[in-house]
Amino acid sequence: MQNEGGFDWFMNDSIQRLREEIDFLVAERKELSFRGPSFRIVHRFRMPGTDCWPGEEIFAVFLVYRGREYHLRLPLALRILFDYLARHSRVPQSAGQIELGVRADDFYRDHAENGTRRRAVTRGMSRSYVRTYARRLHKALELAFREANLQVDPGSVLMELKTVGNEVGYQLRANCDWVHVDLTTRESQPLR
Repeated sequence: MQNEGGFDWFMNDSIQRLREEIDFLVAERKELSFRGPSFRIVHRFRMPGTDCWPGEEIFAVFLVYRGREYHLRLPLALRILFDYLARHSRVPQSAGQIELGVRADDFYRDHAENGTRRRAVTRGMSRSYVRTYARRLHKALELAFREANLQVDPGSVLMELKTVGNEVGYQLRANCDWVHVDLTTRESQPLR
């Protein structure tokens, strides 16, 4: 009789832990579907006391999931596109709007100047390339999600939303935060 009581306690405890784990997974899935996955965008060559100023470099983008970071292996043009869409995530933008936005922003025009001490290291963002870049960004997201064992459709994160006309708007649905790494020398001065 005593063993049966111990077995019942063990089963009840196991069932309770299983319920808690299921509740956690359901809550996590709801959070992902509501806010999207989390990303960390790393800028380096920051001038001390500033954030997201011209001259910084978009160094890396990481998927953050369950306390780990998964590097999105993005070339410069895709890091710029990701950063731009993360900053302007409230409204979908057409390829033409993205091109104009990147060209008009000193941050992207003077990309990495603080680190190179010469003219900016940047890539053009022409409207004809935005569709190609979006496909490549979907692929990079897919690889990171697979590495993290996270079952999320990249199309639900980088969304392509059709207008009532024939335009497509691109919108990033994600929770993004930025980390800034300062220049390493004390006498660092902006180039301007």
